[in-house]
Amino acid sequence: MIRDSVRIRDLVVEPGATRRGLLRVAETGAGPVDMPVVVIHGGRPGPTLCLTGGVHATEYPGQTAVRELARQLDPAGLAGTVIAVPVVNLPMFAGRTPFVSPIDGLNLNRVAPGRPDGTITELIAHTLFSEVLSLATHHIDCHGGDLTEVLWPYAAYRLTGKREQDETGVAMARCYSPRIVALFGDGTPLVPTGTVTTEAARRGIASILGECGSAGGLDPADVATHVHGITNVMRYLGMLAGAPVVPPNQLLGTGQFVVQARRSGLVRLSVGIGETVAEGQPVGEVWDLFGDVVETLRAPARGLVRIIWTHKVVNPGDLVLKCWVTEPAPPFSATDPRAR
Repeated sequence: MIRDSVRIRDLVVEPGATRRGLLRVAETGAGPVDMPVVVIHGGRPGPTLCLTGGVHATEYPGQTAVRELARQLDPAGLAGTVIAVPVVNLPMFAGRTPFVSPIDGLNLNRVAPGRPDGTITELIAHTLFSEVLSLATHHIDCHGGDLTEVLWPYAAYRLTGKREQDETGVAMARCYSPRIVALFGDGTPLVPTGTVTTEAARRGIASILGECGSAGGLDPADVATHVHGITNVMRYLGMLAGAPVVPPNQLLGTGQFVVQARRSGLVRLSVGIGETVAEGQPVGEVWDLFGDVVETLRAPARGLVRIIWTHKVVNPGDLVLKCWVTEPAPPFSATDPRAR
């Protein structure tokens, strides 16, 4: 069977080949802004899966997993195509800045799909959507805890109301996550506008968010969680041999709540990431300069600790931790990988 080559500008990739290159996105007074792209074009037909890392470019385990898989995948054993962008946001990568670009102060995961006449961050989003994601049938955006966040791993999908796409997106999230799966619907206050996965899903791409890693670290175990999640999704999609394996004890994240400081001082937590807290349970204290306890922090509901902010000194209104409200996930069956 004759298959077409994949083309992204001057990057042309024949079936059974791997090619890589840089897409020029924009320029600054100090030089160009590029986007690295690797295309692994399998020898057999199948889905086109886009992998993105470094949308928030100080979240290192996810982008490292994308980079490693792009180097390891053998096109001869691949059904379909993988388009990997190890670091989407190179200005943040070079500037070592969390959340927002050091050039224009924008959060790339809030401005998707970008604008062709926008600022640097909006141009990056526009290039990603118009030239890379436009080729994809499926997508995984790899994130983690940023420089100030300790995070418990999870995967998420934005429901669209399109039955087949949503079934695939939910299954991909179930295949990716070691424990927590969050499913968001239209109007859900948990999801901000302009995220990469939300905008991709609206364009008919089964697009999930994979989160693992903490506080600017590069723990090999976190990289391995991302790699396992990606390859498990690829097995589900029929791109790699073997059946996907979904943990039996997964939980659905059905809501979330935060604990905020109301007094200023040194915060001392008594719970850790991934722990379950009860309604009203003390989760920490705020001490003043003399070591007196000026506030006892309590959980407003039962939940699982999903983010801890790493700052040790708090002001009134500062976020201290965020928790999932969970329920058991329904049984999942994916005995045979399916290409969608």
